[in-house]
Amino acid sequence: MPRQERAERTRLAILDAAAVEFDAHGYEGARLDRIIERTGATKGAVYFHFPSKLAIARALVEEKYGNWPVIVAEVTGSGLTGLAAAEEITQRVGTVFASDVHVRAAMKLSQTVLPPPVDDNPYDRWVGLIAMFVRQALGERPSSDDDAREIATVAVHTFFGAYMIAQELGRLATLPDDISRMWKVLAVAVAERAATTTDME
Repeated sequence: MPRQERAERTRLAILDAAAVEFDAHGYEGARLDRIIERTGATKGAVYFHFPSKLAIARALVEEKYGNWPVIVAEVTGSGLTGLAAAEEITQRVGTVFASDVHVRAAMKLSQTVLPPPVDDNPYDRWVGLIAMFVRQALGERPSSDDDAREIATVAVHTFFGAYMIAQELGRLATLPDDISRMWKVLAVAVAERAATTTDME
């Protein structure tokens, strides 16, 4: 096996092992010796790729943020718009949370040792994205901007709250139902706002 390929496999094995450790124990409870043991690699090989536990944590968090643009591009490219697009994106993100231990570990890390910067909050970007779809559902009226932002904020906070509760209770399998329930309730709010806006014009 070429050296470069072997090195990349070792790096991925380290991230796999670290994700399981961080997901199970959080950053403070995670132990580097257990990560090394899980990889089957030598301590020297692990330190060659990552000089510290924090460096491994940073790599997992950076990897997490790479998932979302792909999902957004697929949904927006599919032709879906409005609340259908918003729900599809959140369902796909929820599926990643439920199935990918790397992402779950990264979420724990970003909530503790590696929080997002104040001036570049990813939750704000999610609100902006969802607001775009809500605005489509409201009919793209200029007066709908505030309503769209408000509904999107509720959606994002509810979505991530539902994920964190499901994760804590060990019931990630029910997250799709929670997401569907969220959008069923929010669809009523969107319809009411749209009707109010129409009446005022």
